[in-house]
Amino acid sequence: MSQMPDEGQFQYGPRDPVTGARWVTVSPAMARAHPKGGLNLPIYLIVLYLVALAAVRFYEFTQLGFGLSALVLSVVPMLGALGLYFRVPFAVVLIVLIFALSAYQLVTAIGSLNALGLLQVLAVGAMAVYLLGSERANLIYRHRYRSFKGPE
Repeated sequence: MSQMPDEGQFQYGPRDPVTGARWVTVSPAMARAHPKGGLNLPIYLIVLYLVALAAVRFYEFTQLGFGLSALVLSVVPMLGALGLYFRVPFAVVLIVLIFALSAYQLVTAIGSLNALGLLQVLAVGAMAVYLLGSERANLIYRHRYRSFKGPE
C-alpha cells in the first residue's frame, strides 16, 4: 500500500441540513493512497462487463457493414472500461453516456423490444448508480468522501 502524502488539503463542502453530512474533497494522491482508494470486486465486474459489451458491439460492427455509429458504440465501452481500470475520473461520464445510449436504443427500437435489451439497460443503469453514489467510487473517481465530522 502506498503511503499517504505529507501535504494534503481537505476542502469541506456545505453541510446537508437534513443529515448533517458534507462532501470533503481531497487531492488525487490522497485518494489513491487511502485503503479504499483501490478498485474492488464490483468495479472489476463493471470493467469485465464493459469489455464484453465492447467485444460484442465490435463483432456487430464487423457484421453490419463497418458503419461509423457501430464503431463508436464499440469503442465507448472499451474506453469506459480502461478509464475505470486506470482510475480516470472522466470514465464515470462515459458510463452514464453508455447508459443513455442503451436506453435510447431500447426506446427507439421498440418494435424489437426484448428482455435482453431491457436487462442490459437495467445492468448499465445499476452500474451508473453505483459509480455515482457509492462511497468507494466517489473516493476513487471524484476524490471526495462523505463526512459527518469536521469543522463547523
